[in-house]
Amino acid sequence: MHCATKRIAYRDTFVDELYEDIGRLVTGDAVDAHLVEARLRLLARTNSAATAAYWDHHEDGVGVPDSAYKASPPYLFPDREPVRVFETSNTTGTGTGRVAYTPRGMELMKTSIVRNAGARLLRGLAEPAVIRLVPSEQAAPRMIMAHGMEVIARRFGHARLSSCVLDGSGVDRHALRRLLGHAVAEERPVVLIGATSVFVNLCQSLRDEGESWRLPSGSRLVDAGGHKRDRRVSVEETRAMAARVFGIEPRGHCNLFGMTELASQLYDGWDTAVGPLGERPKASEPFVRAQVRAPDDLSLLERGAGLLEVVDLCVLDRPCALLTGDWGLAHPAGVAVTGRVAKARQRGCSLALDQVTAERNDHG
Repeated sequence: MHCATKRIAYRDTFVDELYEDIGRLVTGDAVDAHLVEARLRLLARTNSAATAAYWDHHEDGVGVPDSAYKASPPYLFPDREPVRVFETSNTTGTGTGRVAYTPRGMELMKTSIVRNAGARLLRGLAEPAVIRLVPSEQAAPRMIMAHGMEVIARRFGHARLSSCVLDGSGVDRHALRRLLGHAVAEERPVVLIGATSVFVNLCQSLRDEGESWRLPSGSRLVDAGGHKRDRRVSVEETRAMAARVFGIEPRGHCNLFGMTELASQLYDGWDTAVGPLGERPKASEPFVRAQVRAPDDLSLLERGAGLLEVVDLCVLDRPCALLTGDWGLAHPAGVAVTGRVAKARQRGCSLALDQVTAERNDHG
């Protein structure tokens, strides 16, 4: 263990070895996750005085609140210029959150996304048509949702039939019809992936217009981010929409949880209704886990509702634990994400996309 008395540089041997061990942990090698986490905490405590003070006041390693990224975003390597900066939207008027990534941070995020998507989302599919209900990464370079879904599509999707169908004016229906038509003709499974509210807005509009498809067997819907408007739709309602409009069976639906501040994504792990709207528990991995803390004293809860915390060992450039501002429900099957804490800031990417598609729906 590194005995740090001064800031740990980006090119320090300690960071070199930590980066390598995180990569090995994600790819399934026998690496001690507890030791990796301890070293990440040491790095954050050494390189961020604000994080050290926060932990001294609360508990060592407790998640840094997501609101910190709108005020004074922690970044652990001032000696290394970030190669990417992702932002949360300022849609709510509370300010833009900024999250900086070093080259190693970007590579760990890519490794994590590919590993988790391959195991949880794309298993059993060979080059499906990955159709994203988000803007392209080129159009939205600071939106981490656009980046993550681009990584998935490039790694797993069919090159000709995988594309984004959302732009600044809403869903491109012509492009959607063309891609779905080709996939059906080729009997190629489709993976529809995008923000929850965008999917709901689209399905409502298509239903009103009487338009539907029967997508090939194995097709899947992956919704992310939850609902941002007053009307919250249950998991069963979401699945009914997917079946009615796209012919996707209930077992083909999965929800994922991701945030700009996280490098990893959390997918539904078991098809067991846990939350009040049927939310499924998220699957923890050796490199990322969800847990729940009591709102009053931030103690960890084994059962019941509290504040959702995510510990993501693929986060190298900032503290690896995040207190999200969402409600989590701890259950023997895992932790379900059940919505934002009252008066908490709504999440940026999904909210911005929801507004675009809702406006398009309202105005035809």
